[in-house]
Amino acid sequence: METVSAITRRRSIRKYTNQPVSDTDLKDILEAAVMAPSASNLQPWYFIVIRSPEKMEALKKLMAEATKNLMPYWHRRFAKYPQVITETADFVRFLGDAPVCILAFLLRTEYEMPIPAIQSVAAAIENMLLTATDKGLGSCWLTAPLAGGVGQEVHDMFAPDKGELVAMITLGYAAQSPSMPRRKDGRYTII
Repeated sequence: METVSAITRRRSIRKYTNQPVSDTDLKDILEAAVMAPSASNLQPWYFIVIRSPEKMEALKKLMAEATKNLMPYWHRRFAKYPQVITETADFVRFLGDAPVCILAFLLRTEYEMPIPAIQSVAAAIENMLLTATDKGLGSCWLTAPLAGGVGQEVHDMFAPDKGELVAMITLGYAAQSPSMPRRKDGRYTII
């Protein structure tokens, strides 16, 4: 698959089948992540891959708290769309029954320039999403642990000796085929 095709085909998948992700595909996805560009070649990322049912359940318990904390925001943001509130809450709480969840962390707690370090981790995450798409896998980039106030708990449970949590990625075979959301106009200027 060509890069542009992977970009245009990628969707945020919020429901997965129980088909496992192969070790080979998972390794390829992680290798793509660490090939991302990084500010000053810091390579400031660290990834925890959760596959075990016990660890996934522990993560889902934290996500239940995040869901509760995010409900007021979702009710304001999607006031006219109660179905969206329900679907979003279910996804965040149960992570779409994804067989794999990847936690993306900063490698350390202190960086002289933290924003470029976070941007570097974001580039690595995008590489993962595009590689997953290329392999026929679905994924979703979540900031819900941070927005829902459980980022520190996720950090403490899964990577206490690393830097802060940046994001979470669900991964697996899609049980849905969402259409592409409408793209907003006026998001760039060529001068």
